[in-house]
Amino acid sequence: MTSFDKRQAKHGRQVKGSLGKKIGFISALGGQGTSLSAAYIAKASASSGRSSVLVDTCGFGGTLSYMLGSAEDAVMNINDAASGECLIEDALTDCGDHLRLLPSASFPERTYSPLSLDVRRVIESLSREYDVFADIPSGTLPDCGMAGCFDMFVICTRADVMSLKYASMLCRMIRKASAQTASPCSIRLLITRFIPEIMKFGGIADIDRCIDTVGARLIGVMPHDNRALEAVLAGQQPDEKCELMRYARDTAERIAGKRVPLDGGRSFRLPI
Repeated sequence: MTSFDKRQAKHGRQVKGSLGKKIGFISALGGQGTSLSAAYIAKASASSGRSSVLVDTCGFGGTLSYMLGSAEDAVMNINDAASGECLIEDALTDCGDHLRLLPSASFPERTYSPLSLDVRRVIESLSREYDVFADIPSGTLPDCGMAGCFDMFVICTRADVMSLKYASMLCRMIRKASAQTASPCSIRLLITRFIPEIMKFGGIADIDRCIDTVGARLIGVMPHDNRALEAVLAGQQPDEKCELMRYARDTAERIAGKRVPLDGGRSFRLPI
């Protein structure tokens, strides 16, 4: 038993065997819609009946707490869980059926790097009971320890030339770090804030070009959705009936290992 598990056991926590998936949502640049995508996909996963936890590793600010309408409910946070000052369960916020959130600290007294050893141990511990969806800060440089923490990285990128270029660099870095681990993780591409007209304006011809540029298999497409953004700005729970949630459900099913076709009628509309 590690020192981290001993600290949790001191609080009366029983350590169980590993069960859930560990998915890291990451982007090379800010403004790619990573947090919003992670929130909606985790919500979609939970709505299907899978016990899911969304982990905010973004340091401070409480972005995911606000997106999930639980900003006023959070008492403890990821810093408290990582330092062993509380049970991990005590730091979780209930966000509806089957979904819980481990929030970041709004004003942390101590600074944890996004995927420090203690934070990775929290994620590993949570995976014994949940599917874990971790929102990783943009620009984080993956190392072998971080790569070894996850079963899958989902690279989130907009479909413009600059975003795709940096996403490609990030993909190569993750692949290099993953190769140094005993059990390499998989890498998937998620195209975010997708607007076909702007995609054409940005010089990208189609989805295949995005896949070829980044060098990772496509897991889904998340469209730009004003209705979803309005819910976020109002600090409300994700809108179950908005277009973004429909696409999030498809992506969550693919992450779970189910075959959901990526066709124009169900998953995305290609630019004309």
